This record gives sequence, C-alpha cells and structure tokens, in this order.
Amino acid sequence: MNKQRVLLVDDSPNELRILMQVLKHQYAIVVATSGEQAIEMIKEDEDIELVLLDVNMPNMDGYDTCTAILAIRAQLPIVFVSANDSTEEILKGFDVGGVDYLTKPIDKDIVARKVDKILLERKGILKLQDEHKSTSDMVMSVIANAGQLGTVLGFLRAGLKVKSHDALVSALFDVFDGLNMDVCVQLQTPQGAILRSSSSVMTALESDLLSRASKMSGRFLERGTRYIVNFDHVAILVKNMPEDPNTRGDLRDNLMMILEDTDALCDNLCKSNTGSLAVEEAAHLREELIDTATTMDMLAKQYEQNKANLVNIFEDINVDFETAFFKLGLMEQQEQTLTEIVSAKTALFGKSMETSIEIEEAIFSLQERMQDIVKSFH
Repeated sequence: MNKQRVLLVDDSPNELRILMQVLKHQYAIVVATSGEQAIEMIKEDEDIELVLLDVNMPNMDGYDTCTAILAIRAQLPIVFVSANDSTEEILKGFDVGGVDYLTKPIDKDIVARKVDKILLERKGILKLQDEHKSTSDMVMSVIANAGQLGTVLGFLRAGLKVKSHDALVSALFDVFDGLNMDVCVQLQTPQGAILRSSSSVMTALESDLLSRASKMSGRFLERGTRYIVNFDHVAILVKNMPEDPNTRGDLRDNLMMILEDTDALCDNLCKSNTGSLAVEEAAHLREELIDTATTMDMLAKQYEQNKANLVNIFEDINVDFETAFFKLGLMEQQEQTLTEIVSAKTALFGKSMETSIEIEEAIFSLQERMQDIVKSFH
C-alpha cells in the first residue's frame, strides 16, 4: 500500500528535520525550502495530499504561497506552522485557505495527531461534498422565493417549539441554509459544547476560533468574508459574508436578531434541564433517606433485643451465683469477698444501663427526625 504524500515547506533545515522524524514512518515525505519551490512541486506532483507550510519565509511568505497553491489545487489541505498563535494571525491564515495551524516549537504528538485527523477528515469531506450539494440545491429550490426577513421570522416561530439543544441547533441551520450561509456553530449546554458546521466536518482551526470567541472583548470580529459573533451560550463563524456593503449590513442585523433569540432559548433550555436534574436528585435523595430510616429502625429493634438479652443474662448470673454459695460451702470471709465483687460489678452494670438509656433516647430522636425529613419530600 502506497503511503500518502505530505509536503513540508520551511526555509529552516532544522524544522524540516524535526517534522520529517515525526512523519516519515507513516507518510511519504517531500520537502521544499521556499514558497516558489513548493508551488513548482505542487504543479508536478499530483499525489501530494497535505502541505505543512511555514509562515515566515524570505521572498515569498506562507500566506502568499498558500494562495498560489490553492489556485492550482483548491481542495488541498494546508496547515500553517508559526511561532505566532494570536487570533489575528490565525484568522489571516484562515482567510487565505488554511485548515489548521501548528505552533513552534513543534510538539511531536500534536503534529502526528493533527496530520492523521486532517487526512482522515478530508477523505470524508470529498465523499460528502456531492451529497451535500444535492441536498443544498433541494433546500434552496424550496426557499428561493422567501426573503431574508421571512426566513428569520420562521426561525423565531420555530424556536418557540424546540425542546432540546440539538433541536435548537437544527433549527438554526435551517435558517442558515435558507440564507445560503456557510457557518460553524458552537452552542454551550450543561452537558458540554455542541459543535456543528455547514460543511459537515468542522476543521480544528474552525473549532479553535469558536473557542476563542468566548474570550473576545467585543460581541463580534470581522475580517474579509469571515464574521465571528459571540453570545453567552452561542458563537458562530460565518465564512461567506457578502461583499456588497448593503447586503452585508442587512445580514449582520438579521444575524444579531437570530443569535439573540438563540441565546435566550438556550438559556431557557439550560434552566429547564437544571430543574429536571434537581427533581431527579431530590427523588434519589428521598430514596436514600428512606433506606437510611429503614436501616435505623432495624438497628433500633436489634438494639432493644440485645439490651433485653443482656439484662436477662446478668439476672441469671446473679441467681446462679447465689445458688452456688450454698453448694460450695464457702467460709464467711470468702462469701463476703465474692459478694463485694459482685456488688461492685452490679453497680457498674447499672451505670452502663443508664448510659445506654441516654443512647437509646438519642437514637429514637434521630429516627423521628429522619421520618420527618422523609415526609417533607412527599
């Protein structure tokens, strides 16, 4: 089986050596030391399936190289390698067509994992593209005559009926499809984040940008055709904002309306789920209390029985001891000594019984409190 071919582009021999050591066992590696050389290799080698591209190179940097490569092969995945991991830097790479980024110094485990994941996902993407196109065409033919406002109002009406976070996300993508938008969505729920993309598979870079959105100082960030909007419960990344200023402005207004409503609906669902969980937890607590109260009742009865048995045994010992006096023929001094011992132990037994009565009263009091607590859960 032929290995998949990966092109490494970096003007640093040391960086190329590190990447080659990580990937050479699983992939066929080819290298270029400049953007110009990489472009020529892409033209000549159609078997290259992935490019790891350094950002900072002399003459022709990684962004210009990426643009030139994608002009030749638009579907080729390109991963940027850079020491700068700022959001602006990532967006710049995203704008020119990058699917992910790696930071320097290189982490070997992260490189291997990302390369494996990207190549696997690209296979799935190519397979799904035809299916997605046919579905998109069908949806667009149905809503072709509906204006943006009608689509938005349809979402607002549909949102009132959703009962789950998954249903809310589905309703959200219905409106995005209606507006012909290519969008990635992150919805925060008590069970974790729901991530979904119009392209079926969300890239690692898109996921990272949505995670960073929650830390933005403002509500939105706009760069070229990319538009990030963030609310408390929902964040979106729009990848195909229109260039016309008027159309773009109208779409921004509609998006704010949609996302404000989505955020409020998500908040209500979170509170509803929290209430349901509280009811379940209360029911579980009631069951535990009932089990505990039952166990205490059983222990109290056993305690009463053991106490009665102990008193009977002690009384039997006294009777047997008095009977033994007559049978053993003890001298008066011996009888007196034994009598004193028995009297002392009897006194100790009496004190122990007094203490046990106090313990018994505490147990009964605790039983009554447990029963009251159980009744309060009805």
